[in-house]
Amino acid sequence: MDARAMEARVLEARAPEDGVMEAEATESGAGTAGREAPGRARGARGRVLAVLIPSTGGLLFGYGTGGIAGVLPLIGEQYGLSAWTQGVVVSAALLGAALTAPVSGRLTDRFGRRPVIAAAAAAFAVGTAVSAAAGGPAALVLGRFLVGLALGAISFAVPLYIAEIAPPARRGALVTLNQLMITIGLLLAYAVSYALQSNGAWRLMLAAGLAPALVLLVGMAGVPESPSWLESAGHRARARAAAAALGLPPAPEPPAVVGPQSDGPQGGGPQGGGRRGGGAGFREALAEAGPRRVALGLGIAVLVHLTGLNTAIYYAPTILAASGLTPSGGVLGAVLVGVCNVAATVVTIALLDRRGRRPLMLGGLAAMAAAAAGIAATQWSGGHAGTTALLLCGFIVAGAVGPAPVFWVFAAEIYPRRARGALMSLATAAHWAADFVVAATFLPLVKALSLGGAFALYGAVTLAAALGLARWMPETKGTSLDDTRAEPVRV
Repeated sequence: MDARAMEARVLEARAPEDGVMEAEATESGAGTAGREAPGRARGARGRVLAVLIPSTGGLLFGYGTGGIAGVLPLIGEQYGLSAWTQGVVVSAALLGAALTAPVSGRLTDRFGRRPVIAAAAAAFAVGTAVSAAAGGPAALVLGRFLVGLALGAISFAVPLYIAEIAPPARRGALVTLNQLMITIGLLLAYAVSYALQSNGAWRLMLAAGLAPALVLLVGMAGVPESPSWLESAGHRARARAAAAALGLPPAPEPPAVVGPQSDGPQGGGPQGGGRRGGGAGFREALAEAGPRRVALGLGIAVLVHLTGLNTAIYYAPTILAASGLTPSGGVLGAVLVGVCNVAATVVTIALLDRRGRRPLMLGGLAAMAAAAAGIAATQWSGGHAGTTALLLCGFIVAGAVGPAPVFWVFAAEIYPRRARGALMSLATAAHWAADFVVAATFLPLVKALSLGGAFALYGAVTLAAALGLARWMPETKGTSLDDTRAEPVRV
């Protein structure tokens, strides 16, 4: 037996069950030519599973936010809710999301990405059950708030997890798969609402959200933890095993640094930073990333919602009914809008890694501004329902191609690794806080300015956002998340 084969046998004999040392033996090239291709295939299958299961969180998110669109007309009539009260029912979930998001970074840095996603799925199931069993508006608002607490964590942790397990060349497409699942969840919410609208069964509309929550909760037990998080937490053996299971190359060894009060080298993770999980606190993260990256991430997080994109989703049946359709016709129109949304997101998956983040963001914002101006003009000229439905579809499609998916990919790519958890949670909090404000004020805004006036305002803000980002937003396509440093970003 030659020396190389003997080395491989020794390494295999010492390998633990998680296969870490087997991966090291493969790297040494000892007798592995026949195993490399099957290993890569297993890794590819493992990565597909590890992306699809967490992406169920996107389905959960889409159903959780879109399901209220069909419920709102029914409960508004049943309980005699005012415009402000209806806004509170819709935005209660967004308030919960905004409150959870700031701590999501600390939780995912301390406990890992997987446990946070699973716990959020369980919390969503509880909130959904409370909402479906609500005996009045107050209990419904409470249930929606609990759902929002879960959605805040899911909206942060799922894109982060997928971004960290995705190869740089495919990261945009794989993270956007989560966005596709969100649009599918929205479409399912509209379809269920339309099917149950005639029976007034709004409780069943809400209770249907339990199904994806249980799928996500059970499924997360079968996927590996993020190798990037394991590496930053100092669990290098587990990180190499997880990378092998996902078909990813192991992270490079961090440079050895001798600490001033240490007799030996210190690496990344808790050994060097003193924090379990290796993530930086907010103050450290702000210093490491620099003010320009922080401002850019927060600015895009807020601007996505100031365009009015999600109000078109939450209130689609109400908008279409106000344009002349019957309530059931408004819900059916929302279903068609949901189909357009899904189709546009499929196109985005193909474009995001080819065209880049910046062109899709700017092009999407410009198209949204044009569609909003068209809706305003249509409403001021008499409010033709068919034209409004087409323009609303165009407005949402443009958002699905540009701001909606690009924000989550861009936010994962712009920050340094140790600062990523804290700053993404901060950006996510700002994202949902803006959504809360816009969603809560939409119906009062329509009452004060008319539907055309509201969309004219959204169009003006969207155009201003496009002009600002044309000056300040850099391209981040192909960025390695492990190599992202704190140099100033430049366009």
